[in-house]
Amino acid sequence: FYYLNDEILGSCHLAVGERNTVLFDPGMAWYGEKTVEKIKEIIGDRPIDAVFLTHSHYDHVGALPVIKKYWPDAMVFGAAYAGRVFSKLSAKRLIRELSASAAQLNGTALPDDYSTRAIQLDQMLIGGETINVGDVCVQSIKTVGHTKDCLSYLIDGHDLLASETIGSINTEDDYMPQFLVSCEEAMKSIDSCRNSGAKKLWLTHHGEVGEATPELWQWFEDGLTAAKSRILEIIRDNETPEEQLKAMEAVFWRPEKKGGWPQKAFDLNAESMLKTIKSENFLSHSKFTK
Repeated sequence: FYYLNDEILGSCHLAVGERNTVLFDPGMAWYGEKTVEKIKEIIGDRPIDAVFLTHSHYDHVGALPVIKKYWPDAMVFGAAYAGRVFSKLSAKRLIRELSASAAQLNGTALPDDYSTRAIQLDQMLIGGETINVGDVCVQSIKTVGHTKDCLSYLIDGHDLLASETIGSINTEDDYMPQFLVSCEEAMKSIDSCRNSGAKKLWLTHHGEVGEATPELWQWFEDGLTAAKSRILEIIRDNETPEEQLKAMEAVFWRPEKKGGWPQKAFDLNAESMLKTIKSENFLSHSKFTK
């Protein structure tokens, strides 16, 4: 099992069996060709047999057209909800817009022939399925929270690639919340991952985390709980949505992170987290008292 984008904190992972190869999240469009080069360094002339998507965001699926250009026969798997997202013209436009912004931030541009038409699923999953791609066994795990279409994947009963729902790691001890649609479901998703039987944990935008110990799962749970409390404080202490967003940026935005995430992408996520916390805590106003 390989993490392919450590120098830019991308999202691509590769599972290589004796005969078959599976890619997880092609990643951002602007580094798609570099990802192809790394894949070929590992597998040579072997094909990619399947692509599994953790969710439908641009920084995970943007390079799918590049991957399909080199391996057109690769089957693409993802959540059924992601399939509905990809059917919307507005979603495809946003994927392209954010992909172009990320490319510009990294001093490059999207290829002239780049088209989001190839961003689609061949098979839809609901979570809980086991797919045998030749000699690579992939079990899907429903992990709603970051988005409605988030799936995590247990590979060969050993390596767990967890979706962003459980959170991400900015530095060794810096937990970053990633629940956009449900904090409550994110906590349940941590339990689903904890109970998966995984021996080793991997995260998108991070790579190998380490042995999947009870202490590690508790760290994620504690991080999510603390993040929820911090966001509640932000809502309490800042009256307007604009002030709340600025406070979210001050606490959680890491512009120095490698990879070049556009400011708009962070703002969209932060606004979603604020909305989710207000909804799940029955807050009818932007400001409330202790």
